[in-house]
Amino acid sequence: MGIWTGRGEKRERLWDMGLFAAALCFYLFFAFYDGPVWTKDSTSYATMNITREPLYPTFLLIFRQVFGEERYLMPVIIAQSILAAYAAWKLAVTVKGYKDGSRVLAVLAVCFQFAVTILCRFVAIRKSTYIDTIMTEGIGLSLYVLFVVQLYRFAAEEKKRNLAGVVFYAFLLVSLRKQMLVTLGLMAAVFLLYYLIKKREGKKLLFLLALTAGIFAASKLTDRFYNYCVRGAWIEHSGNSMGILCTLIYTSGEEDAALFEDDVLRGLYEEISAEADRQGLKITYAPQGWVDLSSHYADSYDAIGYGIINPVVQGYIAENFERGEIKEARKFDEFCNAMVKTLLGQEKGDLVRVVGANIWKGFVNSIARVNRYLNIYAVLAYIFYLGLYVYYVRKNGCWASRDKSTALAEVVLGGIIANSIVVGMTIFCQPRYMIYSMGLFYTALSVMVYDVVPRRTGDGNREPMSST
Repeated sequence: MGIWTGRGEKRERLWDMGLFAAALCFYLFFAFYDGPVWTKDSTSYATMNITREPLYPTFLLIFRQVFGEERYLMPVIIAQSILAAYAAWKLAVTVKGYKDGSRVLAVLAVCFQFAVTILCRFVAIRKSTYIDTIMTEGIGLSLYVLFVVQLYRFAAEEKKRNLAGVVFYAFLLVSLRKQMLVTLGLMAAVFLLYYLIKKREGKKLLFLLALTAGIFAASKLTDRFYNYCVRGAWIEHSGNSMGILCTLIYTSGEEDAALFEDDVLRGLYEEISAEADRQGLKITYAPQGWVDLSSHYADSYDAIGYGIINPVVQGYIAENFERGEIKEARKFDEFCNAMVKTLLGQEKGDLVRVVGANIWKGFVNSIARVNRYLNIYAVLAYIFYLGLYVYYVRKNGCWASRDKSTALAEVVLGGIIANSIVVGMTIFCQPRYMIYSMGLFYTALSVMVYDVVPRRTGDGNREPMSST
């Protein structure tokens, strides 16, 4: 018996290794086929611009130091491809291990991750994969999958090593881009769900929430330490308020100039607002309907930020203050923060409309792509997902237990909700910011379908659905 058990385990290990090899070949194919993809954002990461978070510029610096300035880009995307393969494989073997060793679910989990890459490469206008691009998505998409896997494993098993993995990947993601603060929101939501709503364990909840806050504090210190090493100044990266300022400019009107008590701020706002109005970049010029509104807002966002706010504010600073990267960045943040605080006093009707439309666009882009037919599909997909979840919970009475199907469904949907709300309130929800959960959504859905649909056993009878 032991011999046969040993042979079975060896076959499973070989099968898992084969799955990883297949994933690695898939991602490396695009790395060698397309090569490194340089975008307009890539320069700011490679030059360690003061507006960027520390992780990715440091990642690129390490490769420059090892391989040299002329040859480091190809090793970067090879490393990013290996990480992507590992993330897809880790998700697959985790699901397989929790679901009766199902190879079908493992293959589906990998294929859903592949599908996201294929859509980006062959369907999206950009015609390249994010894994081969020199920007944060090159590693961010993979790190997020690994973060979700660890959070899923902790929700299902409550083991210390899984919690350590959650903390590790959350810290990396928050240090990668500020959007990934959603990981901390997701952590807090999962902890509240499991230790306050499903069962009351106050001490554990307080510890886990304190741990979540600790990750945030550690990321702030890391940001300052990074800038101290690079620039000799104990400061955080610049530009954190730009996102919300672009949105507030988009929804503001002429009457909002009266909100400003400071003459300088009022003058900057009036110049920015007038130019945005002249270019038709405000909500006044948006077509009717939430889809057209969200699209107009998306088209206006960068034009307002990079085309108007930056040159106006930076131009004023250059004319009136002492030059220098750090001094200019601090003054820029000071002006932008002050304008944000003032413009938050505007009438909220248009702001609520934009944020609402943008958040819904985020939900759609998280599992599909916004258009007339896929909008309907997204509604039906979410209804089906939630329907399966409710049916499974009621059938098995597993609401208060650590069930390995519902845990994945809860973590994945929680991530979509958190990301859609955070991004929807601060920046436009283009697919680049939303596809982190796309493959995960369909993996969680396939797991629930697997558990709901009866399967044949060895004696020909149907195996009943059971909670695991």
